[in-house]
Amino acid sequence: MRLAFLAATLVPVGAAAQRVERSGPCENPDRYEDWGGTPDLLMSRALGLSAKEVDAISRKMTSPDRSERVAAALELKKNAPGSEQALRQALWSNHGARNAQIRESVKMARRKMKNEDAASQGGLLGALLAMDPKDQNYGEGTRAAIRIMGMLVSLNGLDTMAGYKVILEFSGRHAGIFRKEIGRMFKSNGMKVIPALVYGRGSKDKELHMFSVKWVRDMGNPRFGEQIEQIENPRRLAQLLEAYASVNELDAVEITLSLANHESVFVRNAARKCLEYYGKNVKWSALRAFENTFGHEAPEGTDVEYWLEKLYEHWDSERGAGAMALFSEGLGAKAEGDLGKMEDRYRLILRDDPMFIRRHEMAGGFLDLATAHEEEGRLKKAREASLMAFRVASPNTDGKRKARARLDWLEAETLRAGGAFDEELYRRIAQEDPENEAARTWAEEYSETDDGTGRLIVKALEISLILFLGALLLYLRLRRRRR
Repeated sequence: MRLAFLAATLVPVGAAAQRVERSGPCENPDRYEDWGGTPDLLMSRALGLSAKEVDAISRKMTSPDRSERVAAALELKKNAPGSEQALRQALWSNHGARNAQIRESVKMARRKMKNEDAASQGGLLGALLAMDPKDQNYGEGTRAAIRIMGMLVSLNGLDTMAGYKVILEFSGRHAGIFRKEIGRMFKSNGMKVIPALVYGRGSKDKELHMFSVKWVRDMGNPRFGEQIEQIENPRRLAQLLEAYASVNELDAVEITLSLANHESVFVRNAARKCLEYYGKNVKWSALRAFENTFGHEAPEGTDVEYWLEKLYEHWDSERGAGAMALFSEGLGAKAEGDLGKMEDRYRLILRDDPMFIRRHEMAGGFLDLATAHEEEGRLKKAREASLMAFRVASPNTDGKRKARARLDWLEAETLRAGGAFDEELYRRIAQEDPENEAARTWAEEYSETDDGTGRLIVKALEISLILFLGALLLYLRLRRRRR
């Protein structure tokens, strides 16, 4: 079974990383799996559960053994990251029961939830898992309800826009039997689910629209400013701005403009794209911000695009001043040999501005740090520092080649320690980084050994061939004499 904890290490090379610069509201959000705005940081779908795996776990959730049912439900939730679409496919499949049967099982489970023991097992899903799926009266409905609730709980636990969208779309299925439970899950999530509900509010599907409006209202109908204050995840905050822009919420323009100078690159990018989407509706807010920022009226003949451009330049320049100060500290620390302080400063810069204009100059420092970690036997940290050097280095430069060679070197040494010597890898390292004498030495030593062994093999083959031909000639002569 694929493990969810791999997500953090595999995201940088997965599909989500390739879409990280996507931001802003979409013309038609419904056609995107996650509404097409700023994406969540997800595990690659290649590591998510397959449709067959979801089906296999779902079958175990309806086992006659209650402990097996509970274990299967936990297994599905644990391994759900990256599986939104596989779970969607399973949710929309035929569950082998009529709506009336499912509704009756859900009603019985809700009555059981009044019992403290049943409630302690996990709400409606816990109550369903406590019921006997082999019961002749309501077994089919129970099996279907368990599978459906197990998948809904797993999707809800992901806290992703793609997962919330699947749940919202499903809310009207089976005559809305699970609508109340979905609403309760959303309400318990608080502000995290608000962007999804805003998107749902703008849906052309009337049922989905009304469902979203109702649950935003039941959450206290929080004002836009309150939502902003309570959302800590910058990606989710960016998604909130995009959701409101997608429904053309003009009351959000003022705050969206203020967030165009947010410390998070995700929020800044989303806010600026949203302002483009609002178009001329930004005019008075942008003009007021321009005049307040620069202390004079806007030049005659200029328009909203000009005002926003100048505001962005000013904000980015101010923010860049702090980054440049940190960068200078990092360079100074590197010169003094304090690589720990250097790393601290560089990472602070990249955290807030991953595309920092002088990031390529950090590559040498991260490579020095990797060397220091390797000398101390901290190979995992050495690899992390090498990977950072590779990421910040400019393409087709010595820094990029040396960082790649360093990553290859760490891999080659790990393989050699495990008894698997990779001569070709050492050759490539020596070519990419001529200063790595150890890699060149290993490649040359192996080549000498290989050449000597090769000569012996060739010589042995030559001798064998001569002996074979001699034996063949002797056999032919003896045969002629017999005749």
